[in-house]
Amino acid sequence: MAVIASAARAAYERAAGSREPEKPRVPAVLSEIPHEELLSEVRDSLEGIEVRNAHVEGADLADLAVAGGRFVGCSFQGCDFAGADFSDLVFEGCDFSNSVLDHASFVRCQIQDCKFAGASFVEALWEHVRAQGCSFAYGVFGRCRWKVVRARACDFSAADMVEMNLTSVQLSDDRLMGTSLFRTKLVGLDLTSCQLEEVTLSDDMHEVYGAKLGLYQAAALARRLGAIVGE
Repeated sequence: MAVIASAARAAYERAAGSREPEKPRVPAVLSEIPHEELLSEVRDSLEGIEVRNAHVEGADLADLAVAGGRFVGCSFQGCDFAGADFSDLVFEGCDFSNSVLDHASFVRCQIQDCKFAGASFVEALWEHVRAQGCSFAYGVFGRCRWKVVRARACDFSAADMVEMNLTSVQLSDDRLMGTSLFRTKLVGLDLTSCQLEEVTLSDDMHEVYGAKLGLYQAAALARRLGAIVGE
C-alpha cells in the first residue's frame, strides 16, 4: 500500500519522472586503447574508444574528456577525475571506489555492475544516466544535479546526498540505509520499492513532501515526528 497525502498528490504527479534516459550513442566500431593513453599529460578529447581491464590507482585524470566509448572490467581506485567530461559511454563491471569525480559530467551514460564506494560526486552532473546493480555506498553527492536518471538495484547506503537537485528521477529497488537526504527534495519520487531506513532529514521532514512512500516507510517517519501509529 502506497501512502501519499492528497494535498501533495498533484505535486507528485507534476514532478514524477516519466521520461526515459536516452541511450548512449556508442559507435559500432571502437578503437581499443591501452590505459596509458588516458594518463598522458597532453591529451585531446578521446572519442570512439574501448578500454578493457585497466588497473590504475591514485592517478591524476582530472578534466579527462571521453565521448562515445566503453569501459569494461576496469579499476580506477582512488583516482582524481575532477571536472571530467563523460558522454555517450557504457561502464561495465568497473571499480571507481574512493575516486574523486567532483564537478564531472555524465551525459547519456549507462553504468552497469560498477563500484563507486566512497567516491565523491560533489556538484557533478548526471543527465540521461541509467545505473543498475551498482554500489555507491558512502559516496558523496552534495549539490549533485540529476536530470532524467534511472537507478535500479543500486546501493546508496550511508551516502551523503545533501542538497541535490533531482529532475525526472526514478529509483527502483535501491538501498537508502542510513543515507543523508538533508535538503534534497524528493517530490515526484516513488520510493515504495526502496529500502528506506534511518535516513537523515530536516526536523520537519519537508524533503519527503510529494514523494510516494510505502505504508511502513510512512509509519516509520511518522514515529520520528512523535506520532503514535496504531497497529
